[in-house]
Amino acid sequence: MISLEPVKPTLQKIIAGIGDAIKVDVAVFDRQCQLLISTQDYLEQKGKTVHTPSIEEVLSHGNVLVNKPGYMKSCMGCRFKNNCPSTIELLNCIKLENHPIGVLALTSFTKEGHQRLTKNITMYIEILNEISDLISSIALQKCSKDEFVNLNRMLQTCIDFSNDSFVTIDSKGVVTHCNAPALKLFSFCDLYTKSIYQILPDTIIHEILSGGTFSNKPVKTDTSSAFISCVPVKNDNEFVGAVIRIRDNHSSTFSKKKITESTPKFSLDSMKGKSEVIQNLKETIHKIADSSSSVLVTGETGTGKELVAKTIHYNSCRKDFPFVAINCASIPETLFESELFGYEEGAFTGARKGGKPGKFELAQGGTFFLDEIGEMPLHMQSKLLRVLQEYTIERVGSTRSIPIDVRIIAATNQNLEEMVAQKEFRADLYYRLNVIPLTLSPLRTRRIDIEILAMEFLKRYATKLNKPILCFSDEAMNLLQHYSWPGNVRELENVVEYAVNMTAENMITLDSLPKKILLCKQTANAKIKKKVKNVEMDMIQAALNKHGWDVKGKTAAAKELGMGLRTLYRKIKNFEESTKDN
Repeated sequence: MISLEPVKPTLQKIIAGIGDAIKVDVAVFDRQCQLLISTQDYLEQKGKTVHTPSIEEVLSHGNVLVNKPGYMKSCMGCRFKNNCPSTIELLNCIKLENHPIGVLALTSFTKEGHQRLTKNITMYIEILNEISDLISSIALQKCSKDEFVNLNRMLQTCIDFSNDSFVTIDSKGVVTHCNAPALKLFSFCDLYTKSIYQILPDTIIHEILSGGTFSNKPVKTDTSSAFISCVPVKNDNEFVGAVIRIRDNHSSTFSKKKITESTPKFSLDSMKGKSEVIQNLKETIHKIADSSSSVLVTGETGTGKELVAKTIHYNSCRKDFPFVAINCASIPETLFESELFGYEEGAFTGARKGGKPGKFELAQGGTFFLDEIGEMPLHMQSKLLRVLQEYTIERVGSTRSIPIDVRIIAATNQNLEEMVAQKEFRADLYYRLNVIPLTLSPLRTRRIDIEILAMEFLKRYATKLNKPILCFSDEAMNLLQHYSWPGNVRELENVVEYAVNMTAENMITLDSLPKKILLCKQTANAKIKKKVKNVEMDMIQAALNKHGWDVKGKTAAAKELGMGLRTLYRKIKNFEESTKDN
């Protein structure tokens, strides 16, 4: 069933404009009778709480005129009964292919508005119907677009599933889709902007574009010998494109790896937690996702910096383009420039024939994630700064500038401000990257999220390892919640995976947890016992100071403390011995 929720931003602009134009307040409700959007005055007068029966009536019967709000039959049970701020309401069911998808309301809160709508009721009903039809069209268009995008992703996922090189083309031979093996095979050119005329011999191109079907035809490409198979795609017997597979003698047809999405979806819901910091982080990501401004994510190791970067990307308008990530700490300094910017053929000894595109080119249109940015060499920092200023790159060994359209997200667990002060990081690059700063809190400061995350990891690994484990014992969960988690969320995930492996029952208990977690409990217990002893000794000393340290005083102190005289002597002796040991 089509929903109005995906078109909410578009409708908000339309509703505001219509309300100003026809001088009435407008509101749209979804199929669940929830207020979706409205003009500001409507929100101030009636709030977000909806009287469900009145909306259900419209969903069931179509148009409804409420000429005397608060006194109609449908107003029974409403908090505004006999005291409604509305003076008149026109409501209409928004339908798509005869199925209700929401309700549109035109409302006035003034006597003048009531008179104007009543006097021109036919005109306003026509306006109501026109707006309803417009909203239906927008929802249908959005649904059709989403279906196309989903089919496009499904096709890409299918070809990514293969170890062979797969390319799809349109009727003119322009490449529309390709997978990673094809990109590697034809690395001498940018497949996304090329046609088969640049990658295949003329002898076979004519057969492909003529709609021919063939299998394992031997052909020599610019880089190797291979076998090509082609299946044409036709519409009403007219050639509209083809799917081409290119493989050598030894390549397998399908990958043995488990099927995964080539473009994983990282919704905001994938960020688990109900702490205030997580909710604020989700809200911030929602605000900045479609921006092109640079983002700097900081936080301790294991707090999920790359997850945040992917969530930003896959909730942005760039989600259909690549997400490319590099770890600046893992690239040798001598290879940094060629990795980021690529190189031309012959640029240096060992350079690949035809050259190689860099990470910036591979991320074209999408997001480039620079993890551990603090480890980037100083000389590369100046080159990166230039890219961020001019948004062009030059391959190593080339004088040609290549325009790029990428969003930069950087991450680090270091204090870049301190590094700037010590001249270990360029100040101008820091300010260019730190346009939108995001700081991730360590797990120990948001313990309310530990149980949520632990249960999420338990479900994941219980399914993966095919174990019927349902929960944690109270003791095990209590211990997890009191551990310090120096490795943050990543460490918690590792601990849960270990526990799932060690558990033979349907519950994770203390026996299944790693020794380091159990040692934490022992240490905590020892500290508690020591604290109790110290408090007890303070009370004994206070009583002895009060009554005296002689036999008579000790007898009175023991009586006051509710213990025997022998017990008092023993506790004093134990305390003195422990003090000597320390």
